[in-house]
Amino acid sequence: MSEQSSAWSSIDQIASEVLACTRCVLADTRINAVPGDGSTNAAVMFIGEGPGKNEDEQGLPFVGRAGKLLDTLLDEVPLRRDDVFITNVVKCRPPSNRDPEPDEVAACLPYLEAQIELIDPRVIVTLGRHSMLRFYPQGKISNDHGRIINIGKRVLLPVYHPAAALRNPRLNETLRADMRRIPEAVRESLLLRTASRADVKSTVGEVRTREYAQGAAISARETETDSAPAPEMEEAGDDQDQMTLF
Repeated sequence: MSEQSSAWSSIDQIASEVLACTRCVLADTRINAVPGDGSTNAAVMFIGEGPGKNEDEQGLPFVGRAGKLLDTLLDEVPLRRDDVFITNVVKCRPPSNRDPEPDEVAACLPYLEAQIELIDPRVIVTLGRHSMLRFYPQGKISNDHGRIINIGKRVLLPVYHPAAALRNPRLNETLRADMRRIPEAVRESLLLRTASRADVKSTVGEVRTREYAQGAAISARETETDSAPAPEMEEAGDDQDQMTLF
């Protein structure tokens, strides 16, 4: 996923455009678009697939049964909903909760990329298979859930969607265990950023060392020139005239 500078300078600006968006056919069937909700300085960002019925009615992410389970899981971390940012890959409900079509995902992608760029979370927690594949296309949720994966300057933590745990209670404890890895993912992200800064400092240090060595060599040459016996003026002749060219 590319993260490029966008025309939006705030999360509120993105939300305003999402609410009025007609970029794809989902605008024809929605009640409300659902831009996302939470802290604009969040270290942890949750990304689901798309709004459901309750979200479509209220214009807020994860407010139905799956949202209530997510709130419970956040409490166990512990995190408050106000501490994180929650959004979806697509911002409008696909009819009958079907999978979003590729053109619908593409239409919403600039909004999601801009939200990530502006919030700059340390950890992205993807909720479900479809969300994970937007960031880790080679992944498989049954194998990669709960893994802490470096994706550039941040880390990814794929987990099962809360709705999947509601449908299949056997996934409930798995989801709980994966969510409890969020603090570890945050620590990993801090190490990642520290290592990145160390690499930058190392590179700067190497450049400065080379510059210092070059400067010392130049200074040594100048000292040798200054300490050499001065030529007699009458012998300088053409050489002295040529020196004025430099």
